[in-house]
Parts: sequence; C-alpha cells; structure tokens
Amino acid sequence: MRIKRDARRVIHSLKVGMALVLVSLLYLLNPLFRQVGENAMWAIMTVVVVFEFYAGATLGKGINRGIGTVLGGGLGCLAAIVADKIGGIGNHVTVGFSIFIFGAGATYCRTVPRIKRRFDYGAMIFILTFNLVVVSGIRAEKVVELARDRLATIGMGFSICVFISLFIYPIWASDELHYSMSSRFTKLSTSIQGKFISMILSSCSQEFRHFTIFLVSLKQLLQTSYTDDDLLLYGYRMLG
Repeated sequence: MRIKRDARRVIHSLKVGMALVLVSLLYLLNPLFRQVGENAMWAIMTVVVVFEFYAGATLGKGINRGIGTVLGGGLGCLAAIVADKIGGIGNHVTVGFSIFIFGAGATYCRTVPRIKRRFDYGAMIFILTFNLVVVSGIRAEKVVELARDRLATIGMGFSICVFISLFIYPIWASDELHYSMSSRFTKLSTSIQGKFISMILSSCSQEFRHFTIFLVSLKQLLQTSYTDDDLLLYGYRMLG
C-alpha cells in the first residue's frame, strides 16, 4: 500500500506539471497571447491553487473559485458602475463603502462553521475578485471587459485542471477512505479480541485496569479524524 501511495504522489506531480505546461501555452504561443493578453496569468494561478491530489477536491475547489469569481466580479462591476454614475468625491466614497461592506460580510461568513467547511475558499476568492475589480474600475466599460477576460482565463485553467484530474489516471478519495476505514476496523477487532482474552486470564483487579485501558483505546479508535472527514467530503462532491 505504501508503494501504491508513493506512485500516486509521483503521478499527481506529473499531472500538475502537465497542466502548468498547457496553461503556459497562453503565454508561449503568440496567437493565444494576442487573444488573452496579460490575463493569461489568471489561468496559471488557477491551476496552481485549484489542482488538488484527489479528483473530488479539485472539482470542489474549482467550483468554489468559479462561484467566488462570478459573484465577486459581478458585484464589483455593479459597484464600480454605481460609483462612476455618482462621480466626483462620491465615487471614492462609494468604492470605499462597498469594499468595507462586502469585505466585512464575506469575512464574517468565513467564520460560520458550516460555510467555512465547504465554501471558505470561494469566500476568499470573492473578496479578492471584488476588491480587484472595484478598485480598478476607472470606467465602467473597462471594468466589464476586465471581469469578462479574467473569468474566461480562469475558466480555461479550471477546464484543464478538471480534464487532467478526472480523465488522466484519476485519484479518488473514496479509495483512500475505504483503506482508512478498513484499517480502523481491523485495529478495532484486534483490540477487542486481545482485551477480552486478557480479561479472562487476569485477576479481578487486573481485569478492571485492562478494561479501562481498552475503553480509552476504543474511544480514540472510533473518533473520526479530520483526514477521514475530508475524504468523505471529497467523495460527496464527486456525487454532486
């Protein structure tokens, strides 16, 4: 099993390298660079931050990034247009006020346990995108164009990540979860068998002491680790 894990780490590394090469073509090939320009860096950043070891984790993180980018870009454009309509000193006041309101609101959402568990990355991307779009909104036309081009390049990076992760030697979290759970139940059965034999052969005082130790080890064994929780979440994302 250890050899299989090491092999999967190597395969994952090669897949990330392949994805980075593909998105780098947006810079390396002149026809592609003329279409996307400097926004090509967002595709590279997407691959770096989205590509995860498990296919479900990659898909979930990519969806989070897409939702955060769309919401942040859309609300950022809206805030920039409103600020541009107001004009003068009100422009800067509106931009600052919107940054404060949306930044504080999204940050508060990140502290809610249920939201933090599944959408923390999306909320962070929302804050980043909203601030970048709204502060760069000198003119409404430029803001809309900027958001559109940025979303397009992020979509390119996400598509490459999902394609490589799902269709080129996919690594499923369910396999790791199955191995983890079977290993736990094997340890549990061994512990139960050993402790009951020890209880039968020992004296009453020793029996009580062994039984106490057994209960402590049983409690530790049945506690689900954060790793198992994450694996279960990644598997759930693959099922929709």
